[in-house]
Amino acid sequence: MKKRIVLLIIGFWCLKKSLSMFPSFEQYRLDIILQVLLFEPFKLLGATVLYILGFLAIARVIKRIYEQIMVSNSIKKELLWIIVIGLLFLYISLESVLATLVSVGFSLFYGIMDANIQRKSRYFNS
Repeated sequence: MKKRIVLLIIGFWCLKKSLSMFPSFEQYRLDIILQVLLFEPFKLLGATVLYILGFLAIARVIKRIYEQIMVSNSIKKELLWIIVIGLLFLYISLESVLATLVSVGFSLFYGIMDANIQRKSRYFNS
C-alpha cells in the first residue's frame, strides 16, 4: 500500500512537472518546432524523461491493481485505487487534455500488458 502511494505521488509529480516544462506552441509550424529543438534541447529532454517516468510509475500501480482484480475476481477491494487514479488524471487534464489522454493510454496499455496473470480455466491449462 505504501509502495502504491509513493508510486502515485511520483507519477503525479513527474507528469505535472513535465507538462509544465513542455513548450507550448501557439501554432504547430516547422520553424517554431525546430527553434525549440535547437535552442532548448535539454528542457525538452528533461520534460520527456519526466513524462516517461510519470506514466511508468502510474502503469506500475495499474499493473498491481489489474493483477489483484484478476486473482480475486472482485473489483470491490481495488475500487478506491481506481477512483484515485481517475481523479489524478482528471486533475492533470486541467493543464493539457491531449497529453493526459496520451498518458492514460500509455499507462493503461503498459500496465495491463506487463501484468503477470495466469487464469485458471477448465478449457485452457497453461
